[in-house]
Amino acid sequence: MGGDQPRESRVLRLDKLKALLAERDSTTAADLAEELGVSMRTLHRDLALLREMGVPVEGDRGTGGGLRLEPGWSLGRVHLNESEALGLLLSLTIAEKVGSPLLLDDLRSITRKVAAAFAPTQARRILALRRRILIGQAASVQVLAGYTPPRPAVTKALLDAFVRRRTALVRYEDRHGAVTTREIELQFLYYSLPVWYALAWDLLRDDIRSFRIDRIRDVRLLPTEFRLRPPDPFLAAGEATARTM
Repeated sequence: MGGDQPRESRVLRLDKLKALLAERDSTTAADLAEELGVSMRTLHRDLALLREMGVPVEGDRGTGGGLRLEPGWSLGRVHLNESEALGLLLSLTIAEKVGSPLLLDDLRSITRKVAAAFAPTQARRILALRRRILIGQAASVQVLAGYTPPRPAVTKALLDAFVRRRTALVRYEDRHGAVTTREIELQFLYYSLPVWYALAWDLLRDDIRSFRIDRIRDVRLLPTEFRLRPPDPFLAAGEATARTM
């Protein structure tokens, strides 16, 4: 099974190898070599080549160690991390929500095709995240009057906390200008064009609270992970017409 392979067959084999890694949470080099019909030496050479191409293959040390793709999703030859994949779907959903008679049918079709392109285990993770994002009506004139776009550092940290279910310490400024420090579990995201809200469990208040993301001044992720709480109370905190992604 050793020896050089023709270029075309190697390309096809690399694509198959990447697909096998993408559709499984973890696998072994021995299993991959057997399924591809190659030697372990060839398999490790192919894995090294994938890494050189930018495919984020992770592996445990030792005999029988597991191989996996870094948490994220692949679309064809493009590998997206969790934030990028969610951002892509969010952008498509928001564009659909804004509405354009010229593009609306295309956007719906693109969204379906993108969602269907992910491997089964990836698709399940995406669906779980989409169920935690609510799309509501456009923001009122009163809300827009005091709105300023949030800082990228804040939104990136919050999205990380949301995806990884990490407790976050935030400095929040309310509508009166008072700033407090809150420890939150970001259970849902809520979008009221163009304003984003964090629907969270406030550990200080021991209750559900809504935080306008443009009023969050700083975010620090804590090492603790949180469990998802029953969704109904959070869904009730939004508009009755709000829908999940």
